Amino acid sequence: MSTGSETEEAIPSPQLAIPIQPLLQTWETEVYALNLHGDRRLLFSILRGFHEFSLAQCQTLREEGYSALSHLYNWRHDSIRKLLETISNRPVSRGGWHYGDRKIKELQALAWFLTDRRRRGLSQDLDLYCQNADNYVALAEMDSLVSSKESIITKPGKFKYSEWNQWEESLYLYLNSIRSSCGAPLSYVIRKDLDPDVEWDSLHREVQKIHAAPLEGYMFDSDSKQVLAILKELCLNTGAETWFRNIQCEGRP
Repeated sequence: MSTGSETEEAIPSPQLAIPIQPLLQTWETEVYALNLHGDRRLLFSILRGFHEFSLAQCQTLREEGYSALSHLYNWRHDSIRKLLETISNRPVSRGGWHYGDRKIKELQALAWFLTDRRRRGLSQDLDLYCQNADNYVALAEMDSLVSSKESIITKPGKFKYSEWNQWEESLYLYLNSIRSSCGAPLSYVIRKDLDPDVEWDSLHREVQKIHAAPLEGYMFDSDSKQVLAILKELCLNTGAETWFRNIQCEGRP
C-alpha cells in the first residue's frame, strides 16, 4: 500500500500546426506602407522590386509627378535622361538624389516598352518586359537614334497621271519614313484598310503602329495638316490640283 501520492506521467500537449508565411520582400512591405494601388503599385514593383531602384529614387520620381505606369507613356528618351541628371545634380535638401547611368537607361527602357506596346495596340505585358529588360534597353537607345534622323527617302516628284501607281507608292514610302507627332509613321493619316483576315500579331511593328494610331484628336489634326501640305505641294500645277484646292484641315485651336 502506497503511503505517498503517485507521480503522474506528464502527458505531452498537442502541437499546433502553424503554417509558415513567406516573408514579404522589402518593396512589398513598402507598398503597403505607402498605400499604393493599381498603376502606382505596378510602377513601384517594377522599379523597386525588379530594377532595384532605391526607395529615395522612387520617391523623387513621385515628387516629379511620375508615380504610375501611365505617366511613362510618350515620355521622350532624351527628356528622361535630362530630368534624372538634373535630379542627380540637386542637393538632397532640395529633393535631389543620384541616378547612375544604368538606372537612367532602365527607366528609358521601361518608358519605351510601355509606349511602344500602346502605339501598337498591344497589352502592357510586364512579364514580357521583365524577361527581356536588357534587350529593351538597347531597343530604346536604337529607336531614339532612328527617330532623331531626318528622312533618307527622297520626296516624290510632281504628280503625273501616266505614273499614278508609281507616284502613289513613292508617296507612301516617303510618308512612312517620317515620324508623326503620335509616334507612328506619318502615312497613318492616309492608311488603307487592312485585309479582314489578317492576324494582328503577324504584322510588322511599324504596320501595327500605322493601324493603331487614332484618326482623331489634336495630334491627328496636326499630322493631317502636314500630309495635306505635302499633297498640295506635289499636286500644284498638275492635273490633280483640283482634288486638293479647296480642302482644309480645320483642326482644333
